[in-house]
Amino acid sequence: MKKSHDSKFKGEDEMDDIGRLIRHTGGRDAVPDDRFDDARENVQSHWQQVVAEQRRGRFHYRLIAVAASVVLAVIASALLLRPGDVPGPVVMASVDRILGDVVIDGQTAAAGNIIEPGAVIETGDESRVALRLADGQSLRLDTLSRIVVHTANEVTLENGGIYIDTELSLDASPVLVMTALGQARDVGTQFQVRLAANVLMVGVRDGLVEVTRPDRDTLSIDRGRVIELNTDGSESERDLQHDDTIWTWVETVAPDFDVNGATLEQYLSWYAGQKGLRLVWSDPGSEQKAKLIMLTGNLTGTTLQEGFQTVQRIAPFEHRFEDDTLWVSMP
Repeated sequence: MKKSHDSKFKGEDEMDDIGRLIRHTGGRDAVPDDRFDDARENVQSHWQQVVAEQRRGRFHYRLIAVAASVVLAVIASALLLRPGDVPGPVVMASVDRILGDVVIDGQTAAAGNIIEPGAVIETGDESRVALRLADGQSLRLDTLSRIVVHTANEVTLENGGIYIDTELSLDASPVLVMTALGQARDVGTQFQVRLAANVLMVGVRDGLVEVTRPDRDTLSIDRGRVIELNTDGSESERDLQHDDTIWTWVETVAPDFDVNGATLEQYLSWYAGQKGLRLVWSDPGSEQKAKLIMLTGNLTGTTLQEGFQTVQRIAPFEHRFEDDTLWVSMP
């Protein structure tokens, strides 16, 4: 028995890497005759064309060999794809954070779930959800809301409130929010769209949003403005402060920030963005110090305020809020 055992492993040692891989994985299913015949005919036809061209002096022998080998490689790849092989799901977004019970296509959702085209997402009277779109933008859904995700950049809001933050991914495509009363498209911004009864509300925290309605001119809504559009054609507009109550729910479901490996400057920039604030340093030296301070810990599940206080204990800094600005200085 020992001799047989030694012989077995000796033969394996003499194999190259590909040989050992084939030996352990076993052979693939046999290629059906009709697929093999089709592949052989395609290769033969292409080879005849290449040879004919060569005889007319258009190609060198080296080029002919390369062309033939490329065709053979493509055909071989096609043959190795088994009939049962199918591509994976198309991911439009993924669940970033959940508060309460959220339903996606009739199933209770969990953090990490992927969102495919056509997915219907619903929140209850005590639940909210934050999604991470495929391009990196943040999409948040308020209580008693329902959306349909068509693509990574197009959703339909059927009722409730939705918040979009595209500033997290400046190179991403604009996000289009469609409703029964009109549609809103961002131009690099943070904005909220709410549909209730016969009123469409669009509020802009930063950037610019364009709102289009059937048979009406396009409206451009700038930073710090909110507009309400009624089905009877009437509309109203007012100023919108960075801490207006319409943003309160947005902050409750803000995505968690991973502080491990991040600098204090990165965290404070993120925090200011979540609050709709501008981050201003008291002096260049404070900013440079903050860029050198590395953070550790875990802020998962904390509110924005709780996380802010935790980071301040880890890396002390002085700050004050003034209008729409967060001033920071380092001791």
